[in-house]
Amino acid sequence: MGVFHELVTLVNRAPVPLTVRFDGQETTIQPGENQIPKIAITCAKNQNPIMGTADADNPGMRGGQYLVGVKDTEDDCTPLTKEEWTTHLGKPSRMNMDDMVVSKLNPKKERLIVRGRKAPSAFEVRENVSMEFGDRD
Repeated sequence: MGVFHELVTLVNRAPVPLTVRFDGQETTIQPGENQIPKIAITCAKNQNPIMGTADADNPGMRGGQYLVGVKDTEDDCTPLTKEEWTTHLGKPSRMNMDDMVVSKLNPKKERLIVRGRKAPSAFEVRENVSMEFGDRD
């Protein structure tokens, strides 16, 4: 990712490698600790949100949770559990649709219908995800 003077330790909380694009270059972040330029942190977080955790009332960086965290800061750097990973894969957007739409509907007359392909399960996306979680338990 170019020549940068200040590197930070970025922790990939997911059980699979993640991709980050910054300054026209793409890099793969392996599960666990990785070194990236400090200036690329915002891009890494924006490109790797935990789906369904962003708050519609607070759409900024502090309004959601991310698959990556910066070590030695207030970011959550604990690995995702199997349940959290499966929930992440099953959500259609980074916004929390339950809080954003469903809670505002009249339960007697209105309902939310999600159209399109059903999100694949964790095991359909990556067959060896259980093996990768086995290393972290």
